[in-house]
Amino acid sequence: MKKKNRPPGKLSAKEQQLVERLREHPNLMERFQSILEISAGAHGPGKSADEIEGLLIQEMRRLGNTTMGEWATRTEKRLGEELERKDASARVRKKTLKWWCVFGRVSVTERVWQTGEKQYVRLLPVAMGVRPRGRSRRLERALTDFGCEHSFAHAAARVLEHYGFEISASAVREATLTHAHRAARSLEEQYQEPFRILPLRGAGHVIAEADGTMICTVATGKRKGKRPREWKEMRLAAAQAQGKEETFYAATFSAVDEVGRRWGHCARQAGWGLNSQIHALGDGAEWIRSQTHEVFGRQANFLCDFFHVSEYLGAAAGSCRANAPDRWRRTQQARLKRGAWRKVLATLVEHLEPPATLEEEAPVRLGHRYLTNRTDCLDYPRALHLGLPIGSGMIESGHRHVLQARLKKAGAAWLMDHADHIANLRVLRANRQRLSLWN
Repeated sequence: MKKKNRPPGKLSAKEQQLVERLREHPNLMERFQSILEISAGAHGPGKSADEIEGLLIQEMRRLGNTTMGEWATRTEKRLGEELERKDASARVRKKTLKWWCVFGRVSVTERVWQTGEKQYVRLLPVAMGVRPRGRSRRLERALTDFGCEHSFAHAAARVLEHYGFEISASAVREATLTHAHRAARSLEEQYQEPFRILPLRGAGHVIAEADGTMICTVATGKRKGKRPREWKEMRLAAAQAQGKEETFYAATFSAVDEVGRRWGHCARQAGWGLNSQIHALGDGAEWIRSQTHEVFGRQANFLCDFFHVSEYLGAAAGSCRANAPDRWRRTQQARLKRGAWRKVLATLVEHLEPPATLEEEAPVRLGHRYLTNRTDCLDYPRALHLGLPIGSGMIESGHRHVLQARLKKAGAAWLMDHADHIANLRVLRANRQRLSLWN
């Protein structure tokens, strides 16, 4: 049998039901009518796609805000009726409940109850899972994302640009620091697990790098006048399997032992296994070298950052060959890449400054001392043969986009706890674990 066509103008049962329900919610009906008018071109035929998109975004925001308010009102009515059935003697007074979500501020009139057992009962906030004058979880997530990328004032401006309502910089600050603290706790739980329980098979080579950067901090206390500032070293560790793009980071103000522990976790996440070789790189600082051997043991080979070594050679070049310093530097670099570091040292010895020369005026002596103390960390031929990096670009890049992009903005000074928490939040994001903070 063929389905009979419905007569023109006659509504189906479902359409009739929808109309009846919309009549019960006149505010929602108004919003849908506005959207239909945009769709029908009631705002004029000359509108561009971008203009229509802007109009729709405004209406969708209003629709979302109206829907939240309608839902809260219905919930409040149902809760009140349930309480009255349980306690007919309950007395009531009205109060306005306000909270923020991604659709802006939502306001609803609620009833505050007084029963025989309690003097002050607010049913609605508990039932809806909101705090009076609080913020929804999705809005907190947006504020945290903006706040850990930009200054709190600029983050508030991003909210206005992308969500269409104003919110204070202090609200962004509060949300960002709260969830940054949660991120730090989450990572600390991970770091408490042993990192030396390794799989039998892992990545063939894991590149591991570490370095420190200075963060401007201020002491805690009342903000009266200009508080003294102090630069503190925050250490960043990173690890990446050879041939992979994904890098894992860890950051802390803590002592080098804690840095080493977190470094081990980075390497494990990157694919460190019992068969792996750890290719460690650094500027030659003693704490990096010692932690390489402490954490990775015999699986590790430490290599001095080639470009850091080249800085010493570049500084000494003017004293060794004043008429062609760049040519001399390139010659020594080529020798290091061939493994002829002894020739480099011999060349430097020929041009050592007199013992009485001040340290800051003796670049050849500084370069000779630096290389002499690190002859076991200059095996560049091996790294080049295996296709491994000889420069610490991974950690230098990490400093810029993980730490410095937020913590070293012009004029910024941090409480140490806040800087540590923000750093850990950015580490969580850089490690592609941001969803773990919200699930």
